[in-house]
Amino acid sequence: MPGNPLAWVAVLAYAAISIALAVRGARGSGSLVSFAVGNRDLPAPVVGLSLAAQLTSVATFVINPGLVHAYGVSALLGYGVFAGLGIMTGLALLSPRFRSQGVRVQALTVAQWLGARYGSPGLRLAFAVLSLGLVTFAVLILVALSLVLSRQLGLPPFPLVIALALLSFGTVLAGGATAHAWTNAVQATIMLGVALVLIGAGLPSLFAGDLFARLGAIDPALVGATNPGSPLFRDAFEAFFCNLVVGLAIVCQPHVLSKALYLRDDRQMRAYLGTAIVAGMVFTGVLLTGLWARLAMPAAARIDGVIPAWIATEFSPAAQVLVAIGMLCAGLSTLEGILLALATILAVDFHPRLRPDAAEGEARRFGRLGLVAVGVVAVGLAGWQITHPTGGTVALFAQYGIYLLFTASFVPLLCGMFVPRADATLAALAAGAAVTGYLLPALLPLTKYGNNPAVLATFGILASVAAAGLRLAVLPRAPRA
Repeated sequence: MPGNPLAWVAVLAYAAISIALAVRGARGSGSLVSFAVGNRDLPAPVVGLSLAAQLTSVATFVINPGLVHAYGVSALLGYGVFAGLGIMTGLALLSPRFRSQGVRVQALTVAQWLGARYGSPGLRLAFAVLSLGLVTFAVLILVALSLVLSRQLGLPPFPLVIALALLSFGTVLAGGATAHAWTNAVQATIMLGVALVLIGAGLPSLFAGDLFARLGAIDPALVGATNPGSPLFRDAFEAFFCNLVVGLAIVCQPHVLSKALYLRDDRQMRAYLGTAIVAGMVFTGVLLTGLWARLAMPAAARIDGVIPAWIATEFSPAAQVLVAIGMLCAGLSTLEGILLALATILAVDFHPRLRPDAAEGEARRFGRLGLVAVGVVAVGLAGWQITHPTGGTVALFAQYGIYLLFTASFVPLLCGMFVPRADATLAALAAGAAVTGYLLPALLPLTKYGNNPAVLATFGILASVAAAGLRLAVLPRAPRA
């Protein structure tokens, strides 16, 4: 076999264990509810680790540290501090309300939740269509993992894309939510160990006290709070405010927010969120490896390939295999969550529009068959991104799709949870304003920020808040008791 034999053994063993867990989980996913959210009998820390794994894709281990390598402290502050703070706040704010109301209306997806809350089948369909943007993030994961494993296995990236797609799509189609959550918990545990190894590799440079001096000697812009020469962190608005807003809204992704529906009752919420946030803080620390890599590899390199190249030069062959498995866990944990969400959306939100009187079994089959079609599309797009990365990194391609989804969802979800008099018109206006505010600066050269999905998302969310505020201003207030 080409490549590192130890890597082949580890990857094949990982695949075998994943398949075994999926087969075991298939026994408990006979109904659509159990396939989508499990039997609600999982321990809260297990679900919390699953959530942390969902939020920590291979982008956290590979792509974002590559951006830190390229743009320095500004990227670390933007993605690590401000986006991280937004995510923690968003989880604490939205998860309890989403769970309590979702259980009451028996919702299995975000689109179904919104349709039930506002009494609007049209809104439900619109948000289900927007949720298909999750495919772009699946593409990011397939590309990043193929680049990491290509070095270890001695294979070109595209055949690995196909193999990864077959493994992840197959285990989701077989296993459902319960197998997915337990697998995620195991993956998150491995990821925590790998994260600590990666962070620890550069601590001597940090403790020596000359880290920033050495970075500044390479390029003074690397040690600035902002980086005017970068395309994503040019000023405080772009680097700090926009990433904080995006962090708040990013939890509205279907595969993230729906994790709260796995819980048995509200008493589990504190342990669930506490586990997820603590693990997430460790994972965020992996962004520091971008600085470690810049010291070891001062010359510019392709953003998506920086961390795999650094790992190949920094670690022994055995340690490289351990790190590669950790990244495989990071990527597939999120990818499997995305695929489970997409299969559920196809079965729950799309199939009833086509066959309103069909049996549940037919809806499950439709979701699974639809996911096969999604897989074909994802593999094709991944092959294209390997050779033609958007803006130099597949991260931008994924952000354009996924950011539009949570930009449109954020204010309708927020008002649905906290504003009792919010109606379907408000939700539609807020979503429409969000999409317009996102797309208009992207399509027209109105500002210098048109290339940054985080800024586009912020414009969209601000427009959405304004539209919701105008609607609330004309809605009659509920009479006081």
